[in-house]
Amino acid sequence: MWLSLLGALIQGLWAWRWDGVKALDASELTFQGRISVVVCCHDEAARLPEFAKGLRPALDAAEQAGCVVDVVAVNHGSFDRTGKVLDALAQEDPRWRVVHLARTMESKKEALAAGIATSQGDVLVLLDADCVPVDASWLANMTQGAGTAWDVGVGISLPLTSDSMSFLTRIQRLEARRLAQRAVGAVDAGQSYLAFGRNLAFTRDIWTRVGGFDAHLDVPSGDDDLWLQDAVKCGARVASKTSRSAQTASEWPATWQLWGRQKTRHFTASPSYPWGVKVRLLMPGLGWGLLIAGVVHNPSGTSVGLAGCALLARTLTFGKFLHRAGLPSREAWELLMEPVVSVFRVWAWCKGSTSESTAWK
Repeated sequence: MWLSLLGALIQGLWAWRWDGVKALDASELTFQGRISVVVCCHDEAARLPEFAKGLRPALDAAEQAGCVVDVVAVNHGSFDRTGKVLDALAQEDPRWRVVHLARTMESKKEALAAGIATSQGDVLVLLDADCVPVDASWLANMTQGAGTAWDVGVGISLPLTSDSMSFLTRIQRLEARRLAQRAVGAVDAGQSYLAFGRNLAFTRDIWTRVGGFDAHLDVPSGDDDLWLQDAVKCGARVASKTSRSAQTASEWPATWQLWGRQKTRHFTASPSYPWGVKVRLLMPGLGWGLLIAGVVHNPSGTSVGLAGCALLARTLTFGKFLHRAGLPSREAWELLMEPVVSVFRVWAWCKGSTSESTAWK
């Protein structure tokens, strides 16, 4: 029984402290300065026209709100027609600027650094070419409070929705939502450690204070989470951007193999996490392990009941987070698929932590 009780207490503490259940994001002042959207592109020729079309309403809306907006697109050593497509987009829309950069690194850090160096914005917003803003007010919402309420705005990017969902896409959606919940919950708790380069905003001042990616330039990933951790060390104020209108929708890998490749690269940053963060991230797994051990060791009504209460609590907090993010709370039932995600996550973590990673594209 004591194993079950300890496991339930750990799960309860996590649900209360780090599950991102705050009702609403705080209201913030509208930003009315210069904004630069920075996007890195490698062999994205086929995707770029639709990307530009999806981004345009957000640029227009930000300008109407009083901002000066530009887009810096970095052609990072592409082998297809990406460079020509980007040059054509810059001809059509003067807000676009193109940087052609030879690729010398696995990661996209050199591309991001080059794009940021070329940009003119006081606030920088990172986006990937396989993402699209969910709402035309995306850029205005992502930059609200910049410089006054926060130095770093952690946005979320969830998979593109589809009428027909396979088992893989359901698992990916759950993983994306759970990662978003962890990132937002950490911000709420004042212990930010996780961000997403598919939707991340920060002031130029904090970028300069941190020193860019210099502290972890050799790590294949970490252009979002490791950089955020460095920013926190420099005293950055961090806010979460959870509302539906501040989100982007992204295209996720179409096969298990491609997704495994992506996750493996992401986890190359985890060995560089501070030990305090590593220990904290082990807490949910430890809690579930204790609950399972308690049921196996003593399959009493009390042990089973404590495990059920812990599962119910985590499901309810997940549903509350989904509501906060403008998503259907009823889809919290997908938490029952968490064991599948956990096995895949552990495999990717082990591989990413112990072997060489692949390039970001």
